[in-house]
Amino acid sequence: MIRGMYAAATGLVVAGEQQEVTAYNLANSGLPGFRERGLVYESFDRVLGRTADPTGDVTGARVARAYHDFRPGPLQQTGRPTDLALGDPDRFFVLSGPDGPLYTRNGTFYLTPAGQLVSQAGYALQGTNGPVIIPPDSTTYSIGLDGSVTADGQPAGDLRLVRFRDPQQLTAAGPTLYAAPPNAGLEVAPGRVMQGYREGSNVQPADAMVRMILSARYFDAAQRSLRSMAESLQLNTRPTGS
Repeated sequence: MIRGMYAAATGLVVAGEQQEVTAYNLANSGLPGFRERGLVYESFDRVLGRTADPTGDVTGARVARAYHDFRPGPLQQTGRPTDLALGDPDRFFVLSGPDGPLYTRNGTFYLTPAGQLVSQAGYALQGTNGPVIIPPDSTTYSIGLDGSVTADGQPAGDLRLVRFRDPQQLTAAGPTLYAAPPNAGLEVAPGRVMQGYREGSNVQPADAMVRMILSARYFDAAQRSLRSMAESLQLNTRPTGS
């Protein structure tokens, strides 16, 4: 019975963590460039089986790891010249973060009075030779499909685009921002850039709601099981005659 209580308790933890992740995905489902997050589970029996033969009498589960789903989101035409979308699903914009480069698929940028293209958090969009700067006295500017920037018909730089050999090594630095450790396999990779578009979130709200309902039911089932076993244990251990 103690093993059963332990299994039910770990089920509560797993279901609660799944609800948190699903709620986070739903909260950011309208954020451009957001990538859905998920969890991978494993049983304790499997964990022990890596070093010894599974016995079958070890119960319980845990979260093995979290991951990001980097499948592309839908493209939305906005007509804003500072909105950019990447045509290749594995490319990222490069931003100048407070502690080093950051990477994002969120192409919602703004033009500062100094002519810099910056993210919503104020991080400068990087070109191949530093921050992208549009001369403040320019009357027109455009960004080509190849990422080239022109202002009043004159070259003003090229966007720096990258990809990663193992994007699952990226660590979240915000809802749509990622930091890259050395083992992520950073590669400079020019790609297609679409001005006047932005990429939406890849979260499917209806699917996320179904997962939210299922995890809530798993949580309730584990809670009922734990309560039943606790009551049964209390009855079985009550002194005779009490």
